[in-house]
Amino acid sequence: MNTDMESTQKRIRSLVLGVCLLMMLFGLTVVLVLFIRKVDVASSRIADVRMVLPEKILDWSGDRIYYCQNDQCMKSFLSSELNVSNICPVCGGRLDQVSLGERTILPPDTEIVRRLFRNEKGESITVTIVLSGNEQRSIHRPQQCLPAQGFAIEQSSQLTVPLNNRAPLKLTLIQARRAGVLPENQPRMLMAYWFAGGGHETHDHFQRLAFMAWDNLIHGIRPRWAYVSLQISSNAGEQFMEQRLVEFVRQLYPLLKPGTSVTQ
Repeated sequence: MNTDMESTQKRIRSLVLGVCLLMMLFGLTVVLVLFIRKVDVASSRIADVRMVLPEKILDWSGDRIYYCQNDQCMKSFLSSELNVSNICPVCGGRLDQVSLGERTILPPDTEIVRRLFRNEKGESITVTIVLSGNEQRSIHRPQQCLPAQGFAIEQSSQLTVPLNNRAPLKLTLIQARRAGVLPENQPRMLMAYWFAGGGHETHDHFQRLAFMAWDNLIHGIRPRWAYVSLQISSNAGEQFMEQRLVEFVRQLYPLLKPGTSVTQ
């Protein structure tokens, strides 16, 4: 009898303790949520990447890309092709360095810079930097948008870029082709990207979210994050294309660090 009463009392104590712990966790969560809501993205306005792309990187020359904002046209042009940088030569519509689709989908405080780099061999690499605003949806994984743009992702892997005086930079590497087109009729597209913000760098989207949660909850800050992507298309072998990306990123990376002076 006494044994049954002692067992019942233990269960009751365990239940009360469990309820108390749950209430404490709930209260802590409420406090953290209220605290985070007071944090302004302006408390850390600058990500760890400069929103400036240079005119030249070794033998690569960069050209700004402009997009027609007329939804009946939506053509794109290089700055070297334009006589007037803000007027579409086809329809007379307004040009902008951010496409109409990006303007429509992304929050208005999202910042984007982009250049097409070409060399004398006819090779080209498109570099895009997206700087997040107040909303998390400013930046998303290319695995989400590439299929919507008509690309079929064939493979995803990791690209490692050795850098001077620091650990190698890791990027996510995606191999893709236009969906529904035979491989022999089109070049393969490679895209490499990484994220930077709040003193962190990562090639992994979910690790970025973990860094964001940590900074929010522990440090009470919401740093802006930058998403840096490079895209190259070629009929050359994958190893050659990857090496081109590695060489390019090695030269580009130091120029993106805050405090670096470059010619725009």
